[in-house]
Amino acid sequence: MKQGDVIGGRYELVDYLGRGGYGEVWKGFDQSLDRHVAAKFIRSDRFPTPELREEAEQRFRREARVTARIQHPGVPIIHDIGTHDGDLYLVMQLVEGFRIDDLIAHHRPLPVAWAAAIAAQICAVLTVAHAESLIHRDLKPTNLVLCPDGTVKVLDFGIVAVLGSADITQITRVGEGVGTPYYMSPELAVTGAASPQSDLYALGCVLHELLAGSRVFQSAHTVAEISRHYSEVPAPLRSLRRDVPGEIERLVLDLLAKNVADRPSGAAEVYERLLPFVVALPPLPGTTAAAPFPDPLRMYATVVERIAETALVGPRVPAQRPEATRRLSEAELLAANDRAEELAVQGRFSQAIELLEGAIIGARDVLPREHPVIFALRMRLADSRFAARDYRQAAAEYDKLLPQLAGMLGAVHPAVLGCRLNQALCSAALRQHEIALSRMSELLDDARPALGDRDPFTLELRREFGKLLAQLGDHERARPEFRSLLPDMVTVYGADHPETRHVRDLLENLDRFLE
Repeated sequence: MKQGDVIGGRYELVDYLGRGGYGEVWKGFDQSLDRHVAAKFIRSDRFPTPELREEAEQRFRREARVTARIQHPGVPIIHDIGTHDGDLYLVMQLVEGFRIDDLIAHHRPLPVAWAAAIAAQICAVLTVAHAESLIHRDLKPTNLVLCPDGTVKVLDFGIVAVLGSADITQITRVGEGVGTPYYMSPELAVTGAASPQSDLYALGCVLHELLAGSRVFQSAHTVAEISRHYSEVPAPLRSLRRDVPGEIERLVLDLLAKNVADRPSGAAEVYERLLPFVVALPPLPGTTAAAPFPDPLRMYATVVERIAETALVGPRVPAQRPEATRRLSEAELLAANDRAEELAVQGRFSQAIELLEGAIIGARDVLPREHPVIFALRMRLADSRFAARDYRQAAAEYDKLLPQLAGMLGAVHPAVLGCRLNQALCSAALRQHEIALSRMSELLDDARPALGDRDPFTLELRREFGKLLAQLGDHERARPEFRSLLPDMVTVYGADHPETRHVRDLLENLDRFLE
C-alpha cells in the first residue's frame, strides 16, 4: 500500500500510521461520505496457500459481522470490509487519543482512580461483547485508546481470530508472531481457544500494568515471560505500590487466577468491584481536555441515566414479528431452506435466521411440525444460531430436535453425531462445563465403536475433548488425551498437516506447562 491508493473504490489512503503484528494501519478518507476513517490491513503473506487465505477471509468476515452488531460507544464503528491486492482490510471509525501503552509510559504508574476508570470502561465493553459471544482474544494496552474526553475505545475485536487457534498455540510455543503473548491466559496459550474468562485474565494483566507501570511477569526473554504465566503467582500489587487499595489488589489476583473457575464470573462483576474507586479523578494534562460547554454527549447521558433510575422496569419486550400474511407452499418452504443455506455459506447468519423464522411461521397450519420439510427448516435454524454464536438459543433448538433426529436416523448417524457435538460445544460456551464434558464423553463412547478412533469426526471430537479439559485446567487428563491422539493424526493426515501440527503444539504447550 502507498499514500494515495484508493481501496474499495472510495477509501483513499492519506497517512501511514504504523505496522502491527497483522499488517499496516492507515488514516484514510472516505470519498463518498467526506470523512476520515481508519483502514487496517492483514498481510496476505500470513496465509501462504490459497486455501488458508480463503479460510482466513471467511473468519475475518465472520468476526467483522459479529463486531458490527455491537452498538457501544467504547467500540469503534465498522464501516466496511474487503480485500485489496490480496490483503484483507477493515475500514472503521478513526479514533483520536492516546494509546494506553503510551499513557503508562508517560505516567508510570497511573493514579488509582484513573486505572479503575479505564478498566471499568473496558468491562462495560466486554459485557456487551461477551453477551454476543464475541471474545476479544488480544486485549492489551496497544489495543486500548484513551480519548481526550476520558472515554476508552477498545480496538481490534476479533482480529486475532483470523489466525485460528492452531496459529495461536504455535505463537505461544515459539514465543513470537502476531502481537504479543504477554497478556494471554494460560488456557488460551495452551489451547488457542478463547473464552470470556481469557479476556478477563488479559484485563487483569492490563490493570496490573496500569497500577504498577510494568507487565505482570515482565522479563528480558519472551519465552521465559510466557512460561511464568503458567507457573508463577503474580506479586501482590501492594508489594509494589502501597497506595493500591486492598480490594483492587484482590481483584487483580482474582483476574489472574490460573484456574478459569477461580476468576470473576464475568466483566459485569469486575465493573461493580471497580466502580467504587472511580472517584475524584485528577486531570491528566496533555491527555484529557475540557469538554465544550454545554457538552452534548454529557447532556444526552444525563437524561438517559435519569430515565434508567425510575422508568425502565420489567423485562424487555422482544420486537414482535408480524405474522405471515399468507401460507407458504411446500415448494416455497424448500426454496427458503435453500436460500438460508446460501446465506449461511456467505456468513450472513442473521439474515438466514430471519428468513428461517419467517418460513416456519408461514408453515403454520400447512404442514405438521414433525414434517420432514419443517424439521429441515428447524435444523437449519439451529445450525445458523450456532454459527451466529447464539449458543443459548441454539442449545434449546438442539435439545428439542435431537431426540426426533436420532429416532429418524439412528444414534450414530453423522448428522446426529454432528448435532450432539454442537450441543456439547454450546454447553461449553455457556460455561456449563460439567454438562459439556459429560456430553463429549458420552459422544466419544458412541462414536468410537461406530466410526473408529481414526475417523475424522472422532479425531475432531477427541481434540475438542482434550482442549476443553485443558481450558478448565485439568492438564493431567488433557495430556494423555493429546498423547494418544497425535499418532492417529499423523497416520490419517500426515506429520506436516496443519491439524497434526496443531495437536503437536497443544501437547508441547501442555508438557511445558507441567514441567
